Amino acid sequence: MEKLIYFDHAATSWPKPPAVREAMCRATEYGGGNPGRSGHVLSVRAARGIYECREAVCSLFSFNKPERIIFTQNATYALNTAICGLASPGAHIVISNLEHNSVLRPVHKLSQSGRITYSMFDATDDDDDECVYCFKRVLRDNTRLAVITAASNICGKILPIEKIAAVCHARGIKLIVDGAQAGGVFPLNFSLSGADVLCLAGHKGLYGPQGTGIMICGENAEPESFAQGGNGINSEMYDMGDILPERLEAGTLNTPGLWGLCEGIKYVMRETVEEIFGKTLLLTRYAAEGIANCRDVVSYGNYGVKAPVILFNKKGMSPDELASYLSDHGICVRAGLHCAPIAHKACGTGVDGGVRVSFGHLNTRREIDRLLLAVNRA
Repeated sequence: MEKLIYFDHAATSWPKPPAVREAMCRATEYGGGNPGRSGHVLSVRAARGIYECREAVCSLFSFNKPERIIFTQNATYALNTAICGLASPGAHIVISNLEHNSVLRPVHKLSQSGRITYSMFDATDDDDDECVYCFKRVLRDNTRLAVITAASNICGKILPIEKIAAVCHARGIKLIVDGAQAGGVFPLNFSLSGADVLCLAGHKGLYGPQGTGIMICGENAEPESFAQGGNGINSEMYDMGDILPERLEAGTLNTPGLWGLCEGIKYVMRETVEEIFGKTLLLTRYAAEGIANCRDVVSYGNYGVKAPVILFNKKGMSPDELASYLSDHGICVRAGLHCAPIAHKACGTGVDGGVRVSFGHLNTRREIDRLLLAVNRA
């Protein structure tokens, strides 16, 4: 049987570096106490490992305040915490038409409750200035918050975050960036991006385990606490207090996961994000050209520089049928709407969505050749 080919890195990276698995085992054996809850050796070790992960996040994303690195169970919870914690009553919020449901749904729910209003702008243009122009067109006098993806999870479009951030700052608008498809995938400097909050998935381009998410809060972003509970400090108080990161970290943290995430981030720093992005961009272009030449194939979102994601359909087959066929031939892809229905609508894929292939830096051209052969034969 041929070796399994994994082209679903936009969902979660695989395989994880061996050091990630080893760190999780160490955490269970040597750092098995509850971090920040006790003074004994196992609790202190757990807390030290988690603080080391905060420092690793700072190093990778060029930030210098470890206490403003908030850990969550995934990027979705990070985004919900940021959105609900910064959305002031009566405010207008702007999102793009490429957003994941982790942005659309909390914003829509706030709108349904009457707390806020929101608008979408068209972010599909390949010209950055046109994208910024579309963003400006939907702004209102009461726009207080923008929530925008750094890169689309279905077509790989990289949005001009720095230019949008400049507009936001000039108008007193807070900017939350969904970096789920960006962290560890292409260079992203938090301090230079202009974002007020950056939300990240630990299990994708950062090569950490599932169940890990990150929220980086800039110095001007103070979200209200999204969840309430124990945080290891000021237990006599009835509220979460004002101290970060504890104010936004209710309950016990995922110690094994965060020890593993720390090693994943170190792995990315050793390989360098620039090297990872350069390799995956070449793979993406090679695959995109090959898919465009396959019989009866329609591809979407063909950008020159993009995150390593390709979306396509084959005439006469539903996305699920094609993905199932590829799975039967040892190739892992994802079909459907990818939790981003408005993005699929923007790209014109139809009600069933499309087939997505997404690359990690360990993928090869030989693997892509097998994909192209299978798509042609399907």
